[in-house]
Amino acid sequence: MSNKRKICVTTGTRAEYGLLKPVLDEISKNKKLELYLIVTGMHLSKKHGYTINEIIKDGFKIHFKINVIPKGNSSYFMANALGKGIIEFSKIFKKLKPDINLILGDRGEAFASALAASHMNIPNAHIHGGDRTMAGIDEYIRHATTKISNLHFAATKKSKQRIIQLGENPKYVFFTGSPGIDQIKNNHVSLKIELEKKYNFKLTGNEIILLQHPVTTQIHLSKKQINNTLKAIKKLKIPTICILPNSDAGNLEIFQALKKAANDSLFIHLYPNIPRNDFLGLLKYCGALVGNSSSGIIEASYFKIPVVNIGIRQKNREKGNNVIDVNDDSNLIYITIKKIMNSKAKQKQKTEYIYGDGTASKKIVNILETISLNDELIRKQIMY
Repeated sequence: MSNKRKICVTTGTRAEYGLLKPVLDEISKNKKLELYLIVTGMHLSKKHGYTINEIIKDGFKIHFKINVIPKGNSSYFMANALGKGIIEFSKIFKKLKPDINLILGDRGEAFASALAASHMNIPNAHIHGGDRTMAGIDEYIRHATTKISNLHFAATKKSKQRIIQLGENPKYVFFTGSPGIDQIKNNHVSLKIELEKKYNFKLTGNEIILLQHPVTTQIHLSKKQINNTLKAIKKLKIPTICILPNSDAGNLEIFQALKKAANDSLFIHLYPNIPRNDFLGLLKYCGALVGNSSSGIIEASYFKIPVVNIGIRQKNREKGNNVIDVNDDSNLIYITIKKIMNSKAKQKQKTEYIYGDGTASKKIVNILETISLNDELIRKQIMY
């Protein structure tokens, strides 16, 4: 019988997996820890590129799969998927009996995992808690997950302080930085020549990456918002790499608009999914990122790439000076993109290391290995 500490990790989206991968690598290398991986959510969606194949390609053993893709394009189906997730996670935890349940961020799959674990006295370890946005349900889930978690791995110093202000025990709140930076610091990024060959276009530094998700408190505006962004891009006629949005309510309108734009315009290219190494490479060699993805806030600053952050989804998240916030007005988006694509403007970007020094995964795994799993950790109480 193994004496290794069982660490169960849930991943439900391509973006979340990209942040988690360095942590998974470190757990796998650690002789005192045993990794158990649960794959769920968009990873099992053909529409979103069936990214479970990317996880398998990276060499990770997948121990459990949970299919909780919402069956429709509304908040009702998102809520249904959450309920199903709790049931399925509880079955897995009953069988596995993990020592720690590790989750990241603010997605429904991670919240379902954390809820099931907390009811079964399994300590939750939460990465990227304490972040601040206006992303609707993501914001609710992130802070709710903090309150049912026992260990906290904050991506910024301010996030650490917010977690403590939520009443968590400072003893169990750690500033580790974001593990998403680790991969960049370790140069696990696709080369320019590889990207050009694989995607069949020349990277000149004047391309745009478009990654825009629905806002769950503005579902009814999804079509208008993406059409305004696309109107600006079409007017600029800049080569654009579009990646499909997440599976939140409102995604169908964005998907349809992107598909039509790609069919109508030779300079707009649409991809269901782009592997993490390739995505980081594109961030490194393209001219700008446009949309409302956290990638524009966290990873893009390390490549000194300008970002046009549209709408409220990432509002209030800590940002570097490479990010320009705009509303969803088409003309304003057009003017802003045109301005930042100016070479002089791009040269002015400076790297800000808000999200750590690229050693987050080592710090997180060291704590997972050495932390005492005692009654104090489980019997948490508000600290004020």
